[in-house]
Amino acid sequence: MKEAFRQNPDYVIVGETRGEEAYVLFQGIASGHASLSTFHAGSASDVIKRLITPPIELPPSLLESLDVIIVMTFAKEKGRPSRRVKEIEEIVNVDENGNIKTITVFKWNPTKDTFERVEESIKLKKIAQNLGVSYEDVLKELERRKRFLIWLKNQGIRDYIQVTSYINEYYKNPEKFWKIIGVEDVEIEKEEVEIEKSSKEQKISKIAPSLKLLGLMFMKRKAK
Repeated sequence: MKEAFRQNPDYVIVGETRGEEAYVLFQGIASGHASLSTFHAGSASDVIKRLITPPIELPPSLLESLDVIIVMTFAKEKGRPSRRVKEIEEIVNVDENGNIKTITVFKWNPTKDTFERVEESIKLKKIAQNLGVSYEDVLKELERRKRFLIWLKNQGIRDYIQVTSYINEYYKNPEKFWKIIGVEDVEIEKEEVEIEKSSKEQKISKIAPSLKLLGLMFMKRKAK
């Protein structure tokens, strides 16, 4: 991992953090490298407790660089086991004793199987400030990206190679997609965000016009 950070990466992904590698990871985060990892804990406070106690034993000052903790859970939906994002917590601060102050931005409602907005994101406001744009502009872009992902699902685009190609194309030329899916001027929704239920994939012939319009070419999987 030390060698990875010496290459000055745009971001670092660690499959799972469970030991001494956490120190290297958080040193990299503190020096400005965007990083993502998984961790076994039941809540945001549990994450902090595990990070500051043996065998990891990080100094609490390093944890100030932690931005967001996404807590996932296993649940049963219609009798079937499912994985859900239980809550999204943003870190406000961590004191010298390891006490954590967070805000809950989104929370899963198991009764309705929906995500509910709880509080406004302080991290998005910080991003808006760093980019020199308004908070509303950031929210509009998030809404566009949400509709873009829903559009991919509705078009039956699920192969990871195709999804990656579309996302790369979106970053290069987002305006092209705004026109196709009709999100040039979006309204910010403040209601609950329902979890999209999975549906059967549509045939590739139905998405062919979109592929031609976007000028994208994809690799086909070889038949086994």
